[in-house]
Amino acid sequence: IPYLIEEVGRSDKITEIIPQHGISIDPGVREEAVQVLNRIVRYLPHRRFAVMKGMANFVLRLPDEFPLLISTSLGRLLELMRFWRACLLDDRLEYDAQDAKHVGHVNQLAKKPPFHQSEAIEFRASEINAVGLIFLSSVDSQIRHTALELLRCVRALRNDIRDLTL
Repeated sequence: IPYLIEEVGRSDKITEIIPQHGISIDPGVREEAVQVLNRIVRYLPHRRFAVMKGMANFVLRLPDEFPLLISTSLGRLLELMRFWRACLLDDRLEYDAQDAKHVGHVNQLAKKPPFHQSEAIEFRASEINAVGLIFLSSVDSQIRHTALELLRCVRALRNDIRDLTL
């Protein structure tokens, strides 16, 4: 899968399909799938939640008979959530740097939140919380541990988004 095209990124279909390639037998396909998801999260901020939801839906469809696949995919979802948080920090630093250049011009910009869809993101984060809660009851200890980390990361992301809007 080459570089993303904005038109392709508008549909949830791609964010539902790409996670499936993350468990391919071919390591090149796996790596490229991960890189595509990372590029979407990094360069298409309005599609970040679609990536998380696509990955979460994929993990939920995996049969219980394959705990290693579940653990790996749940771990990938956790990595994507952490990457989202890092992107928010980068976005905030960029916003602050731009704001610092314009301090003398318009003081109102400092009061204006850089993200307008934060309420929708925070509300929809409950869907990812649900995934974490489902896997907390797994018989596999690694899956339970990753699910707990996922819940912590969702809470931290929700707090990051809230802090950015203050």
